[in-house]
Amino acid sequence: MTDQTPPSETHADTTAATDRVETTVSEENREAPIAVLQIEPDARSAELFETFAERITDRVHVRSVKRLADGVDAVETGIEVGGERVAVDCVVTEQRLPDGHGVDLTERLREVDPALPVVFHSTCPSEECEAAAFGAGADAYFEKGSDRGRYDAILDRIRALADAQRREEGGTGTAATPRTAGSTGETLRSEE
Repeated sequence: MTDQTPPSETHADTTAATDRVETTVSEENREAPIAVLQIEPDARSAELFETFAERITDRVHVRSVKRLADGVDAVETGIEVGGERVAVDCVVTEQRLPDGHGVDLTERLREVDPALPVVFHSTCPSEECEAAAFGAGADAYFEKGSDRGRYDAILDRIRALADAQRREEGGTGTAATPRTAGSTGETLRSEE
């Protein structure tokens, strides 16, 4: 027996099968844990973000360090989540750090991993600070505030950036090993 399906219908069936696979990957991405490294010198601010992330979603796991140098080291070596060392999926940073600025951090991270999402959560409300952050390669910039809506927006952006990065890389979960220098991927921009 020969296949009598017209070529256009065969193409439609192939496209539908591809769509089902992409949907499955997207659903897996929405459930995969996200390892977030926060560089925040203020212990109270670090604790607030960690607490909101923990309460709002089971998916985002935040680990905090206080200094730029510690942040770069953590990106290179990974962070501990659930008893194992995993790659950092996203960095959240303050602009003012004890050993530099968030812009400096972003520039150094771009050398280590150009595709790693970087989100600013800063006390610097000026347009100049925001422009400098985006100029260095930041993916989003949020002014600090303690309202839940702000944390919801930051966490939504983190999930979107991590999921987009995973789609680019073709993966679905948090990497078991730290990132290596030279990883590639598209950086998304935010105008928030």
